[in-house]
Amino acid sequence: MVEDYGEYDLLVRVAWLYYEEGLTQDQIAQRFNLSRSKVVRILKRAREKGIVSFQITGVGSNCLSLEKKLISLFDLEDAMVVPLISEEKVRDTLGKAAAVYLERNLKDGELLAIGWGRTIHKIADHIREGQFKSLRVVNLMGGLTTSLFLNPYDIGGRLASLWGGECYYVYAPAIAASEELARSFKSELTVKTAMKMAKLADYSLVGIGEVGKENTLTMMGYINLPETEILRRNGAVGNILAQFFNLRGEKVDCELHKRIVGLSIEELRGLKRVIGVAGGRRKVQSILGALHGRFINILITDEVTARSIIEKEKESFRS
Repeated sequence: MVEDYGEYDLLVRVAWLYYEEGLTQDQIAQRFNLSRSKVVRILKRAREKGIVSFQITGVGSNCLSLEKKLISLFDLEDAMVVPLISEEKVRDTLGKAAAVYLERNLKDGELLAIGWGRTIHKIADHIREGQFKSLRVVNLMGGLTTSLFLNPYDIGGRLASLWGGECYYVYAPAIAASEELARSFKSELTVKTAMKMAKLADYSLVGIGEVGKENTLTMMGYINLPETEILRRNGAVGNILAQFFNLRGEKVDCELHKRIVGLSIEELRGLKRVIGVAGGRRKVQSILGALHGRFINILITDEVTARSIIEKEKESFRS
């Protein structure tokens, strides 16, 4: 183990940018104001210390000081913070990070529950095939038939296939046409069984959405822009599993919630390990609300977002 804390953090960050993000040694040297020869020595030392094998396996993950602050400030079970090349690549970067985290922590035969979203979809692109035996996957909500790449059916099936396991589906739409229809779906034995199974998951994986025109639910037509504006005026800052909450982590009143076929965000609090994957400047308030609501207890995010979250939380203490 590297004795100097700052040195170890630098080793892991440089290794991540070089091996996972594909930056050149010259680009990394410029980013950290180092000589190219220094970068070469850092990469060599990272290999010698076991931080790099076929993937980055640094203990405690990347950007260690930020991770420790997040864990302490929000009483988290764990956190993973990774360097960010650009806002445009944040989903792909976090998809890689979450794939590394899952491969590092999941064990053969365990059960993973998954939600949906653009960042969650990216994870399956970076999972290595055959890492586990009989690792099972269960959905946290029904299917989103209007968008295949966001569909938890598709994401869960891909992960189960890569891991040689099975996927257990919620055979219903994620958002029903009416409250009555949602109740009917939730009373079905197969749906009730899947939901009970999801509550027993060893790990759960959810995206954290924002509130605004870039919000996935708005883009997919589940809520319109006037409804989004009403949510914002009522204090909504983010959503998980299509359920909106404010900065204090309280669920905001929304007609859409009555039509959801899946676990409630209140139920997420009772699950073992809920991993929230989100980053980018637009997600800072959303992540803070999720942390305050304790809907997640493990956070995977980028370095810039982590710093903003920590600073805003400290500001709230001072005010």
